Order: sequence, then structure tokens, then C-alpha cells
Amino acid sequence: MKNKILGILLVVGVVISMPALAGSFFSSCKDGSDTPRPEWLKDGYSELGFYVGVGQSDNKDRAKRQTESEARAAQHLAEHIEVKLESVNEQRTTVSGQQVTKEDLSKLKASTAEVLRGLVTKDRWIDDETCTLYTLKVIKKTAVAKAKREKMMRTHLARFKSLLAEGGNRDRHRDINERHTLFKDAKEQLAETDFKYIPEENNRQYYETQLNNAIAAIGKERMQAKDRMALFVLNSDHTLNDGVIGKMVDQMIALDPSIVRLMSQCDQEQDCIQLAHDRAFTKLTILEAVCKVSISQMGSMKGKLTLVKKIYDLESRKEIAAPRTMWAEIIGWSRDGLDWNAAADKVMQGMK
Repeated sequence: MKNKILGILLVVGVVISMPALAGSFFSSCKDGSDTPRPEWLKDGYSELGFYVGVGQSDNKDRAKRQTESEARAAQHLAEHIEVKLESVNEQRTTVSGQQVTKEDLSKLKASTAEVLRGLVTKDRWIDDETCTLYTLKVIKKTAVAKAKREKMMRTHLARFKSLLAEGGNRDRHRDINERHTLFKDAKEQLAETDFKYIPEENNRQYYETQLNNAIAAIGKERMQAKDRMALFVLNSDHTLNDGVIGKMVDQMIALDPSIVRLMSQCDQEQDCIQLAHDRAFTKLTILEAVCKVSISQMGSMKGKLTLVKKIYDLESRKEIAAPRTMWAEIIGWSRDGLDWNAAADKVMQGMK
């Protein structure tokens, strides 16, 4: 009798556990959706006035599954919009040069996420057999169009600022005409900028004032250089120190106040001519200093400074007059004891 009761209990136990087992056999996902497979999972699904993106994930971790599914939906949607952004930028780029175009495209692509500020999750659906979570994200086309215009305006304004800074960099762009071209390109970028889309920026008048001031500064620089004499001292062997060269320049300026010393270094005559021409000077004086050291019959050191003065008309690139040569000698008991400053004084006295 005892064995019969035990058998009945075992049978009952099996019967009671069957519903739970049946659930695991017939359904592999406890949180599957009750609704049928949605229309938006069909190929070619679209919504009027919206961009759509669908993502999916079967990650076993629920939180990761949702994050992955949403991220992939946003990525799917963003890939379609990014192509359109790239196309618009190529059509509207006005700055000359292939490198500039590539830089602008790169900046535009790098911040595509800015276009998705109006992106929303519209629906989710879980396949009750595979536990795959599908996510539908949408964004209004009008919102994208507005964001694209804003991005484009920021790109134009950023390019304007870059060109304005480059045009004002005399060390990098020594040619006045080159800097003027940079300002011209900057003006085109500013004309393309619609400040309605970037209201937090300064207004158009603010940037036009900056540009006009920069252009006026170039005009003033050009007028100051016109009919003035640029001056370079070539010291190829570097025997004369800066103090001696500076004194020679001061003496030249005292003789002719129209002389302006160009601080940029040049070691070759043709480079000096080109540099002065780039700075809009019309005339140029080059003082070429050559220092030679020998030993006298008495065993002392003898130094000879030769100075050749040349004057050029920079418009024709020809010398205005025949070169003028002066020289002076100095004596010392060692190479370091030679007084090149005294030699320079003698030579400059002869140049008067």
C-alpha cells in the first residue's frame, strides 16, 4: 500500500511539471512580442516625409540587445543621409584646390551625428522564436534638411576663418598677391554663409569688417612698399655678426630714408629679389659681404672685407646701375682678434 501511494505522488509530480516544460519546448523567448511581424520589417519599407532605419540584435543580455539594436538602426539611417551630405558639399564647394575640397568633405562626414538630433525610436518588435530585437528609428526629412543647411553654413564659416587667418600670415605667405587671393576666397566663403542657420555666431557685418580691415592692411602695405627701397645684406660665409650687419644697415638708411630692411633671411641673390618683389617693393639694394682671412709676411692675420652694392628695378628684374665695390683691410694677431666692425666702418664710409 505504501508503494502505491508513492507511485501516485510521482505521477502527480510529473503531471504538475508538464506545463512549465511545454513552455520551454514550444517557445524559445519569454519576452517575445504578442503582435504579428510588423510591416516595417519588409524590404523597401518607407514612410512619407521621413527617413527610416532598422536595426537588430540577438544578444542574450537584454540591455545590450536593446543598445545594439538601436545603434544599428541609427547607423543604417545615418549611412543613407551621409551620402547626401557628401554630394551636396561637392556641388557647393567654391574654394579652389583639391586638398581644400577633401578637407571640407572630411569635416562634414566626421560630424554626421549632428544631423540626427531629431532621431526618435518609433517601434520595437521581438521575434518570439529567435529572441531577435528589431528597432525602427525615424527622423523627419525637414529636420534633416535644416540640419544639413546648418552644417553647411558652419563649414563655410570655418573655411572663411581659416582663409582669413592664412591671408594674414605674412611668414607663411610672403607674396602680397597670394595673400590677396586668400582673402578673395574667404570673401566667397562668407557670401555662401547664411547666418540664419547659425544664430549663435557673430553676424555677417562682424566678419565683413574683419575681412575689409585685412584687405585694407594689404593695400596699405602695398602703398608703403611702392617706390621704396628694400635692402638685404648677404653674408654667405656668416663671418659678420648681427651687430656689424645691423650697423651697416643703419648707415644705409641714414643715407636714404626710403630704404626698408627686410627681416626675412635669404642666402641667394635671386631669392632676395623674389622676396622683395613678393612684398610689392619696386626697388631693391643688395649688399653682398665677402670676408677673407690670410697670413701676412710678418705672421699676423690679415682680414679683407669686400662689399658689393647692387641696385635692382624689381619690375624689370634688372640692375639700375653698375655694381659698386668697396673693400677694407684689418690686421690682428689671431682670427678671433680681427675687428670686422672697423672694416665695415671703412667700407661704409667709402659707400657715401
